[in-house]
Amino acid sequence: MANTNATGITRAQADEQLIQYIRSRVNLTNEEEAFILERFTLRLIEKKHFFIQAGDLLFEQAFIVQGTMRVYYLDIKSQEHVLYFGFQDWWVGDLASIQAQTPSQLNVQALEDTWILSFTQRGIEEILQFVPSMERMFRIMAQRTLAVLQKRFFLTVSASAEERYLELIKRHPNIEQLVAQHQIASYLGILPESLSRMKRQMIEQRKQVKP
Repeated sequence: MANTNATGITRAQADEQLIQYIRSRVNLTNEEEAFILERFTLRLIEKKHFFIQAGDLLFEQAFIVQGTMRVYYLDIKSQEHVLYFGFQDWWVGDLASIQAQTPSQLNVQALEDTWILSFTQRGIEEILQFVPSMERMFRIMAQRTLAVLQKRFFLTVSASAEERYLELIKRHPNIEQLVAQHQIASYLGILPESLSRMKRQMIEQRKQVKP
């Protein structure tokens, strides 16, 4: 019997989405595809619930089938700092925790009901042993995450809040329909009221340049 969720996505549809993603990066046989899919679990992370929380020793990662997640950490003052947002066809998890086999320092939370295909560290090891070509795919995944974090770091130290905001909107035009303003403000490293004021100023500036 097919697994169907409230939005009509079946396990078969989720598997096909993942396989299409992988096929665009590496070549696989039917046997290899079946082996890989057996190591993934389709899960629903309900809105505001967590896939990973700081302190976890789960060593899991996930492919987002449908939905939106945020990856953040808490500083010593318990203030939230959003590292990045995860959307459809993104990977989320704490790579550093998996690599070092230490408790996670990150929180991965669903911003809406989100369907994921998750896999464990053991699953990764089995996939790499049986399908060596998948090392390329996992390397691409890790490099993409690193590139996102590196760009975020550069923007944080060298760009204004307005420039960081415009870059975020450029990369994710619909993000304000998916993510709360206070979470966007956290990502930008400013207060929510500062974000609101900045947006009002930008609107006024656009009005002034109109003929």
